[in-house]
Amino acid sequence: MPSRWTMDTLPVPDDDEVRLVTVPGETVAVLRFRGDRGPRAVAARTDELLTTLSDHGVDVIGDAVAWFYDPPWTLPFRRRNEIAVPVEYTPSGGEPWLST
Repeated sequence: MPSRWTMDTLPVPDDDEVRLVTVPGETVAVLRFRGDRGPRAVAARTDELLTTLSDHGVDVIGDAVAWFYDPPWTLPFRRRNEIAVPVEYTPSGGEPWLST
């Protein structure tokens, strides 16, 4: 939720199965890609992201996850997929390619 909201100001869910929980923020590095999102493609893109981060001295602090935004019937060239991995963020002016 946007920072202007708090747990006290959020509306109460209408469904008893819905729970509001606080999730701590994190900084992640993301590689966006289109096309195939099968296990081999995800593994290849994950390796690509981890190699790039390592080459630039970025500390990875968690496991990579794959995020898929489109239903399976979306044509591959139109799919939006991402690999995300938590990283240590040290504000120091940093690299221009690293944004938060």
